[in-house]
Amino acid sequence: MSLRLESTKWLRKRTAEIKNDSLHYQRAALLHIYLGALTLHEIAVYAGLTIETLQGLRMNARFMKMVDTCKKEYSRDLREDLLVNNYQLDDYDSLASDVSLLDEILKMQIKVPLFTELRNLSQSIKSRTTHNLKVDLSEFMLFRRLFSFLILVEKYATTLTAQSLLEMKAIAEEIVWPGLHLDKNEIDQILNRPISTIEGRLEELRARLKGLFYTNH
Repeated sequence: MSLRLESTKWLRKRTAEIKNDSLHYQRAALLHIYLGALTLHEIAVYAGLTIETLQGLRMNARFMKMVDTCKKEYSRDLREDLLVNNYQLDDYDSLASDVSLLDEILKMQIKVPLFTELRNLSQSIKSRTTHNLKVDLSEFMLFRRLFSFLILVEKYATTLTAQSLLEMKAIAEEIVWPGLHLDKNEIDQILNRPISTIEGRLEELRARLKGLFYTNH
């Protein structure tokens, strides 16, 4: 599995790349991808800073630009990963749970471009199928990647996008899944699983972050 798929794997990779004496400041900037799920106090603790230091940094334009850059880089890396790599549905489900804990702006940076790509692809597949035109296998596979990820993200945090994805589900079941020789009920089995509470997901995230950062001291 790609190192970029799960956010804490991405954090581990990015932290290992830090070469200068600003480790704690850069770590704090990276951890802002979870702002909203994690408190500022928690971000400060994981970064190895005092809350007073972090609050002071957040009044610094250069630091906040670094925060914004980190969010953009993670959204870009995750989108690229999802566009080119195939995963099992369980992997997409775990990722969707992980995405539910990200900063709200970051979620939009991830979801909106991917949804736009999926919507255009869905319309193209439906149109060509209606007119008995060829659809490449690679397009079916891209549809599966994008659709699986996005509909599972909606499972954890429903938005207005959910209705459009349900409409695309008909395209998946009637055209794409048969084209890929997949069981059309497989994704329903994932969607119908009980989901863990937000508190439970946060506890899992905190455990991963402790394992990532505290072992680096």
